[in-house]
Amino acid sequence: MSAVRYSKITIRQPQPLKTKIARAAALRGMTVTSFINGILEIAADRTIDRIATRELSDRDSDILLGMLRKPPAPNTALKKAAKRLRAMDRE
Repeated sequence: MSAVRYSKITIRQPQPLKTKIARAAALRGMTVTSFINGILEIAADRTIDRIATRELSDRDSDILLGMLRKPPAPNTALKKAAKRLRAMDRE
């Protein structure tokens, strides 16, 4: 069994926040370090999950697939932009 290696993170926070964190940790019967590590791990997991997995609702998925199958016709602004792009390519 290998030992867990620890590293240090130093943060600065306003005194009222530090007091609030210490109180919350005490209410849970934890050290401030354990409390912060637990909260940070939860926040990191949520962030990674949100970024790594983008789930569409059934409705949104149907809309996206419909647009991919039959894209809308270009509007006037898009047609003008395409014309300008073709003119730039000829220069």
